[in-house]
Amino acid sequence: MSSVPRPESEASSLPSTAGLTTENDRRRRDNLNDKMQSLLQVIPEDMFQEYYRRKDSKDFKDIAELDYGHSTPGSGGITGGGSGSSSKPKGTGTKDGKPNKGQILTQAVEYMTRLQAQVDARNREEVELILRVKELSKKTGVALNDINLDNTSAEIALARIGVGPLAGAAEDTLDGSDNFKGGHHG
Repeated sequence: MSSVPRPESEASSLPSTAGLTTENDRRRRDNLNDKMQSLLQVIPEDMFQEYYRRKDSKDFKDIAELDYGHSTPGSGGITGGGSGSSSKPKGTGTKDGKPNKGQILTQAVEYMTRLQAQVDARNREEVELILRVKELSKKTGVALNDINLDNTSAEIALARIGVGPLAGAAEDTLDGSDNFKGGHHG
């Protein structure tokens, strides 16, 4: 087989995938941008205000170190501040003052971490209350059959979506009052 160049008419008759790739990339970028905007709508605005305050205080510290000739170890005297003539407000991600994608993702992770900590704290409180109710029930001799003292509401909710210690429990084992029948508390 020899490598003979194809005539121009033969090469142009092959279908081009360049337009298809560009269209797919555009759709992918548009989808990512739409999801990023959806994520931005879910994150409370005050999360970004805290982010900007932290960033501004860091920049202020860096500028102060430059003014006094000090720098922190590892900074190499380079600051995040700078005196550029940018039209965007200091500490924001884009020219229009909106957070950039990195900031959105960073704040989304921080927000989810904060929410998870709240869920964990409430679950611990619920477990403590369940134990207290069980203790009082034993002391008073009053049987409590109308409430679930075996599982937390988080365990029951997770079971409904197939996650957690009760995952795989049949839906019919969960009664209408969100009580798991016959379960155990871990």
